Amino acid sequence: MGNGGWLVVSFESEEGMATVLVLALVTGLAVFVTATTATAQWALTRAKTSMVADLAAVAAARQGSCSAAAAAAHAHEAQMLACSWQGGDVTVTIGMPPPSALSRWAGDGAVQSWARAGF
Repeated sequence: MGNGGWLVVSFESEEGMATVLVLALVTGLAVFVTATTATAQWALTRAKTSMVADLAAVAAARQGSCSAAAAAAHAHEAQMLACSWQGGDVTVTIGMPPPSALSRWAGDGAVQSWARAGF
């Protein structure tokens, strides 16, 4: 060890280094695209859940019953998690399953949103 105790690695040839670099870049790009796609799916599901909650709250307020909110939620492939009245206002909580790309990390948790409406 005439080099002060440091391990020195020398490459006789740089042949194949571009392949390693390209593989690293492609892997990084694949991870980035996957994360971006999953985030976009989550955002779209969140927006849809919010829209369905608004629709269900208005339906419940117009019909005067929580069953109208449940029917509106069911028609949009969502589930009504809660419905409560406070005076003339109704508050509805809606849940939808997470996007399939994120269901592994989200577990059983649903994407939830609530809305309030009244006349």
